[in-house]
Amino acid sequence: MRVHLATIDTNDVIFFKNTYYLIAEEARYEFGERNQNMTIVPLTNGIQLYNANRNLLYRNHFPITIVPEDDNNHFVFRGREYSGAIIFDSASDTSLYIINKLPLEEYLKGVVPAEITSTKTEYFEAMKAQAICCRTYAISKLENSTNNPFDLYSSTLDQVYNGYKNHTPLADQAIIETKGTIITYNGKPAHVYYHSTCGGKLEAAENLWPEQNALYLKGGIDAVSDTYSCSSSPYFRWIEERSIEQLDSAFWKQFNRSALQQPIKDTLNLEFILNITKRHTSGRVAEVEITYSDTTVTLQGYNIRRFFAQPPKQYLKSSLFYFSQANDSTLKIRGAGYGHGAGMCQYGALFMAKQGFPYYQILSKYFPGTKLSKLYN
Repeated sequence: MRVHLATIDTNDVIFFKNTYYLIAEEARYEFGERNQNMTIVPLTNGIQLYNANRNLLYRNHFPITIVPEDDNNHFVFRGREYSGAIIFDSASDTSLYIINKLPLEEYLKGVVPAEITSTKTEYFEAMKAQAICCRTYAISKLENSTNNPFDLYSSTLDQVYNGYKNHTPLADQAIIETKGTIITYNGKPAHVYYHSTCGGKLEAAENLWPEQNALYLKGGIDAVSDTYSCSSSPYFRWIEERSIEQLDSAFWKQFNRSALQQPIKDTLNLEFILNITKRHTSGRVAEVEITYSDTTVTLQGYNIRRFFAQPPKQYLKSSLFYFSQANDSTLKIRGAGYGHGAGMCQYGALFMAKQGFPYYQILSKYFPGTKLSKLYN
């Protein structure tokens, strides 16, 4: 797997904990013993790599790969430790991709515990289900990234990958016991999604991504017997508030309009009207119309959670919510769940594991009609 760690356009540093080699046409350069630190300098159509003992300059020579002497060797980048090789590739004329290349099963060891955290053996079957989901997702991306410089991002743009230090014994064992197993539909890797907490209602994926109309991603009630599967989640039900100042700031950032920054005759009569104009069958908000002062806008999809983000860049937990008015200047948002709501609910999977369900029954519940297939041993 080739995992995107960062895109840089200014100097950055890599620290080698063990021996690594940059193999070029003219020589093999060693890092890690006397050359533990390496400064990376993006240049116009090139790269400079240097420390106290090395100064290497390459122009129009990408990709550049630095490989470990041993599979157990590690490097540190921006405070995180990683195994595998390092690839530098051109992102633009003046910026570089920093990519970590490593085997798929090793990659998963840095992903699974970042996506479903648990050290309790009672949740082991949920971790096996998560491992299979992460592997399926990675395989799907791998098949579609042939002409790209990397296969996946290391963030929520794909799956969170926190490297070697994120490994846990329980997650490692879950990956080992499910090695090579993925979710398939009609003989191909299934489209796999997962999220923290559905709030009791799973969302049809086609409502989030219109091209994803698979029968196994249609949504519905998520319960075991008479209990919502994720009712133990701290995000099962929540309440948040937004002041008029926060809403005005959000309006300014997204639409470049601010009523509070304009001359107003009477701020007591400042108009802010919210109208939910469309919901999906799960109850999640699909469309909101906002009238603020003399401007009316319509929000759809992720823009809804983005608009009500607090602090900035952190989405509203879920689009499964209702509005109410706390007072004349405060909006109350009563919500359920955390995440988009499609596919596997992670807190639901943890609950099912605790109730004694094996991983394959957990997966068949969240992806009905799919099969488990062994790609390799």
